[in-house]
Amino acid sequence: MSIAEKSQGFSLLPVLFFAVLVLQFHTQAHAQEFGEVVIKRGTVDDDLYMAGAQVDLYATVNGDVVVAGGQLNLEGDISADAIAAGGTITLRGAVGDDARLAGGDIRVAGRIGDDLVAAAGRIHLSPVAKIGGRAWLSGGEIRIDGQVMQELRASGGRVVITGKVDGNVELWADEIVIEETAVISGDLHYKSSRQAKIASGARIDGEVIYTPVEVQMKPVIASIIFAGLVILFSLIVTAVLLFLLFPEFSLRASQSLRHQPWQSIGIGLAVFAGIPVLMVILLSTAIGVWLALMLLAIYLVMLLVGYFIGAMFVGNAGLNMMHKTEVSNALRATALAIAIFALAVINLVPLLGSLVNWVVLLAGMGALSRQMYLAYRD
Repeated sequence: MSIAEKSQGFSLLPVLFFAVLVLQFHTQAHAQEFGEVVIKRGTVDDDLYMAGAQVDLYATVNGDVVVAGGQLNLEGDISADAIAAGGTITLRGAVGDDARLAGGDIRVAGRIGDDLVAAAGRIHLSPVAKIGGRAWLSGGEIRIDGQVMQELRASGGRVVITGKVDGNVELWADEIVIEETAVISGDLHYKSSRQAKIASGARIDGEVIYTPVEVQMKPVIASIIFAGLVILFSLIVTAVLLFLLFPEFSLRASQSLRHQPWQSIGIGLAVFAGIPVLMVILLSTAIGVWLALMLLAIYLVMLLVGYFIGAMFVGNAGLNMMHKTEVSNALRATALAIAIFALAVINLVPLLGSLVNWVVLLAGMGALSRQMYLAYRD
């Protein structure tokens, strides 16, 4: 089964992603669509947020588009930014500004007005694709058949260029192929364990700079992916076990976050920044060293458990959106596991992914701290 097919199996992922966006952007967007299959046509004069197992966008959107799901088909015109995370992403429409994409398989067959940032198992810029700014790509297999009007940076297992780049090209890959139809107006600087295959008919106007690297990229990339999956699996197992051991406390903390999200974020930010300062003060005194070390252990545990509480809120929000009234602990544990997986996928999206995960962490820490205080007071 391919990465894309596996991603499509998690039908809750888009719902959870949508819940996180609601937490991050509390101001209400006028255009929101989510469900198993989402099809959008017509004209949207606002930002558009969509999530589903399959999402088809044919509409003209006069604003930003944020979309997540298993299979995403973006064929409409977007006047501003496009942000997408999913199993397979096909972009055939026009994007007026930047596009940030993360998934298993990405195909761009449209025009992007400014920069493209993409990370996936496979990335393909078709012959009709045109990137008006820079393209920063990372994936197992990358193929550039279209045009990049400024800088191109790509890293992966295999990189093939047959199209046109109007700026400098910087590549880091195990295998690099420059076909005879390729046109590079600037310098070509590449790092690899072996020299690139550059066809005699390829046009490179600038310098060709080769930096040998000792380590082959495929084993390194495979090791990084394996390590990431192991860490993700361990996080899911730990979160589920903690929930099953302390279900009532976990649910109370999650409900506290639901009713007072901004207060939880504020408390979480205070705890996140305040405890390290207190530890420094204690360490500066001779009698406070052991208290500082104990506080450090508690702080690390709170970081981990706080993130789990935030993820549980995301999972419960997904269940609520599905109108699940009577929910067993087993189902909540499953939703928690999928929420952690969804947050890991979202984290692949530059800037937005990190911001969403930080919000989840701070909100969870705040809800955890408040619930601990209430339990102590009682």
